[in-house]
Amino acid sequence: MMSKHLDFFQTLAKKLGTCLKQDPWTAAQLNPTKVNLLNRKKLVENLLERILPLFEVSEDLSKFAGLQPLYEGINLLDPHYCRRDEALRMLEKCQGLNDLQRKQLEDVVMQIMEIVKKTNLNSLQLKTNEILTLWWKIFPDNKPWNALKWLWQEGVTVPHSQSGFRAWRRFTHGTLADAENYSETHPEKWIDICAEQTVFATAFEADRMAAAFSGDGRHAGLAGICGELPDCENCGLSTACHWYSNDGNSANVKIEEKIQRSQISAEDIPELMRWLLTSNPEEAKALQASLNLEAPLKDWNRERLRNLEKRQPLSSKLVLRMEALRELCRNYGIEKLKPQDQFSSSRDIFNHFHQQLSRQKQEQFIIVLLDNKHRYLAEEDVTKGILNKSLVHPREVFASAIEHRAAALICIHNHPSGDPEPSQEDLRITERLVEVGKLVGIPVLDHVIVGSESYTSFADQGLL
Repeated sequence: MMSKHLDFFQTLAKKLGTCLKQDPWTAAQLNPTKVNLLNRKKLVENLLERILPLFEVSEDLSKFAGLQPLYEGINLLDPHYCRRDEALRMLEKCQGLNDLQRKQLEDVVMQIMEIVKKTNLNSLQLKTNEILTLWWKIFPDNKPWNALKWLWQEGVTVPHSQSGFRAWRRFTHGTLADAENYSETHPEKWIDICAEQTVFATAFEADRMAAAFSGDGRHAGLAGICGELPDCENCGLSTACHWYSNDGNSANVKIEEKIQRSQISAEDIPELMRWLLTSNPEEAKALQASLNLEAPLKDWNRERLRNLEKRQPLSSKLVLRMEALRELCRNYGIEKLKPQDQFSSSRDIFNHFHQQLSRQKQEQFIIVLLDNKHRYLAEEDVTKGILNKSLVHPREVFASAIEHRAAALICIHNHPSGDPEPSQEDLRITERLVEVGKLVGIPVLDHVIVGSESYTSFADQGLL
């Protein structure tokens, strides 16, 4: 494994090391102008501000209201003689905490006292493996990287780049770490990897170089080439990278990796929806029972959504997220026409309006206004509802056409039934509009009826 670590850092140093070191973002972190002195009172306050939200402590509770006994008392405890009963009595004086939160914060207090006792908050000792283990116990089990990032913000130069670790994993293994495998994803592994390398001066410098390569500095203008969506085609490390040379085994690749490799197929849609929509096991279980491969997103009608909603806790937003995803996909294919655009056939008209109209529950009547070269000027929603002569009146249709000084227009509407065959009312409305168009000098070039998967063009059928 050692050679894999060296290969990554050696290649990184050889191909991109100079330019990454010289970038202002990297240089500022490797040569800090300000050193934060670790004051116990300030450090503890900052730590509590960071971890209280992770324990879902109410935002209304603070060091001034509710939690004052904790903030004041924790700095008075003697780390050499602190007992659990002292910590518990201090927390019982706090208001607004439930029993679980008191237990969690009791453990936090004891771990902080142990760290202070063993290190006296010496910045060099705070990042040893022994003390890092104590820091990880303070943060929730699924937030170990948060501990390292917080320590860095407090001035402890410990490796903490989760994205740098991801870039190393891609380069050396050709895959992402298994998110459910504790040993593969825990930051302890990344700290050991950085410490073992011999190319950069320190483990922290190795971390910062990997971070710059992987996108941590993007907020400062340093575009990381191996970010969430790796830009392999423009990467100087690609010739030696296992990720670039390995397309992955689709049978075993997780959904996140398939997204990054652009390998999503129709069979992956249910899994993709689970990945996008679920944030807890209860939601995932309910959604799993409702997904299928036969158009898993298109056939989610209101009844199915309501049935799914019945299986969710009252606080769940799963159904709302599902509907948002449907709307996002529906609108993705709708491109706004620009001036000078032209339709070359009725098929072009159908392709443009299909996404917008095919799933509407009511009939919607739209006109597209054209100039004297039949180029796009504007489009207008004339009406929405059951189409009849009173709702689609020539006055509304041609008022807009005259206002835009249109030379011609095209009519489009949908049939919610999905059948694009024109009704008698469609024929009568079209005939009337054609007659008025001749009178005002703005001809109706076509009337296209959009169905679920097909369309009818009046011009193609010789009905104008």
